[in-house]
Amino acid sequence: MADGDISDSMVSELGLRLEDAAGTVFTSALKFVMLNRAQVQAAQLLHNAYLTELETISSASLDFSTTYALSGIGNTVFRGADGILKVKISPAGSGFLWATEVDVSQVKRLENTYLAGSAANPVYYIFGNSIYPINGTAAGTLGTVYYLKVPTTMTTDVDPILNKALHPLIVTLAEALCWAIDGKIDRKQAALEIAMAEIEILNARYMAAENIGTSGRET
Repeated sequence: MADGDISDSMVSELGLRLEDAAGTVFTSALKFVMLNRAQVQAAQLLHNAYLTELETISSASLDFSTTYALSGIGNTVFRGADGILKVKISPAGSGFLWATEVDVSQVKRLENTYLAGSAANPVYYIFGNSIYPINGTAAGTLGTVYYLKVPTTMTTDVDPILNKALHPLIVTLAEALCWAIDGKIDRKQAALEIAMAEIEILNARYMAAENIGTSGRET
């Protein structure tokens, strides 16, 4: 299968659902726009457990001597601060340790000697789209960030990287978007309800597994 074949297949499927296989109303270019919007919507709404294809590790030599802007990590971080999964910090520039995230509302507590971040117990918080490391030192501090990247844009030469089991959901969301711009509100609502019901089922399934003791990924 050549690169882009999956994307082209999704465009064809969308055309059939829209009863416009010839593309006389919805052009191929428009369908690609809607499919790309739809995959972002799906990824925004789904539990992280379904987004493993978006998991990415930054360089192991990010300069964490002061704050570190999310925009400097490399790939665009998906969901902003919520897309940061884990952070490793090396206060001395070697020997990385998993850092503990604290909410910005709790930062004041870290002034307590017993709770303060240190070289042995690095912590961090995220504020204003930046990571703030607290490890008792600054010079030579390095960091590694585990995060979700933005889904790859689908084209005739680029396939989606999200799991193929999610492709029908993406097409359904794209269908709802297309019906909306065509003014077919009833059909848009019908497709959207189908998509949202599937998302709810998928998320509930994973949450149910977590609630009975199955170890899961962090949200």
